[in-house]
Amino acid sequence: MRPVISYRLPHNLRSELKEPLGRLYPKKTIIDEIHRELLRPAERIITVGDVITRNILDSGITINIAVIDGKTERTTKTPPLTIQGYHVVSVKNPPATITEELINALKNALLKSDLTMIMVDGEEDLAALPAVMLSPATSIVMYGQPGVGSVLIRVDDAIRKRVEGLLERMRV
Repeated sequence: MRPVISYRLPHNLRSELKEPLGRLYPKKTIIDEIHRELLRPAERIITVGDVITRNILDSGITINIAVIDGKTERTTKTPPLTIQGYHVVSVKNPPATITEELINALKNALLKSDLTMIMVDGEEDLAALPAVMLSPATSIVMYGQPGVGSVLIRVDDAIRKRVEGLLERMRV
C-alpha cells in the first residue's frame, strides 16, 4: 500500500529550508549546548537524523523520540542504532515528503511516556517540521544540518508560526 502524502517539498522552497530553523551549532559544540539548554526544563527531546541521534545518545542524554532512516546525507548507510528500552515504530515516508503515517507516529509517540524510535523507510529529513508543530512548548527538537553541524530548536509559538507557514506552502 502506498503511503498517503500530506506534504511535498516544492522546488522553490528547497533553498529556504536549507536555512536553519533554530540555532546552528558546529558538530563539536552541540553536546555542550544541549546540556546548557537542559538547565531549563524541556517537555520533550526529539531528534531527527541518525548522526544527531547517535551523538546525543552517546553523550548520555535521554531522547524521548528519535526519528531515523538508517542513512546519512541520504546515501551512506549508518550502523544500525540498537537502543535498549525504546519502542520502535516503522513508517514509510518517501523523499521530500511528509506522510500521514509519519505524522501519526509522532502524534502517538507524543501522547505516550514511552521512549520511541521512529524508523523511516524512505527519508526522515522533513520530520522536524511536524515534530515542531506537534510538540508541547519548551520541547527541544534537534536535527542535523549536513556538512555544517546540528540545529537546536526550542519549541515556542514563534517557531510554530514559522513552520506552519512552511507547511502551508507544502500542502498537497
